Amino acid sequence: MKNTILRAAAALSLAAAALMAPTAAHAYTDPAVVVATPSTITAGSTSTFTTDLAPFATSESIQISISGESAGGAKLAFVKAAIETNSSLTTQAVQGKLNVPITFPTNGIGTYNLTFTGATSGVVLHSQITVVAPNSASGSKAGLAVTGIDADNTLGLWLAGGALVVAGAAVGIGATVRRRRTAA
Repeated sequence: MKNTILRAAAALSLAAAALMAPTAAHAYTDPAVVVATPSTITAGSTSTFTTDLAPFATSESIQISISGESAGGAKLAFVKAAIETNSSLTTQAVQGKLNVPITFPTNGIGTYNLTFTGATSGVVLHSQITVVAPNSASGSKAGLAVTGIDADNTLGLWLAGGALVVAGAAVGIGATVRRRRTAA
């Protein structure tokens, strides 16, 4: 009986470790904070991205990748709808710091994820910005409040649900094994 319980506990531990392993990827922290000013803009507007520290080399080339609706139309404030990734933008670090204005497309709204990668140092920084329709700068759509759950941020719920299913299965298997041993 003890061996069965130990085996069930070991199986449950392994299953939990397998489910929770992807969360280790979220433990990475950027070496500097990228600040978007402003952090919420209207479509077609410009936001300036800066770092609080100097994570890049003095005048290092920085590759910029933008993912979001019509991201191909994003420009470096002076250059020229579906979810797209635009990896064609580059800028230079100024004394190791990031300071780049980016104009977002006029036909794109939603959340944009940005990645700034140093060409020689390999430093990778992340940022996010929200682009709203020109008539909804207050965060509402057509005069209605935006409510509900953000479907893009439900990974934690899926992981917790999966862990509960695995735990329930382990308890059920343990109870079945115990009943069979008791009946024998």
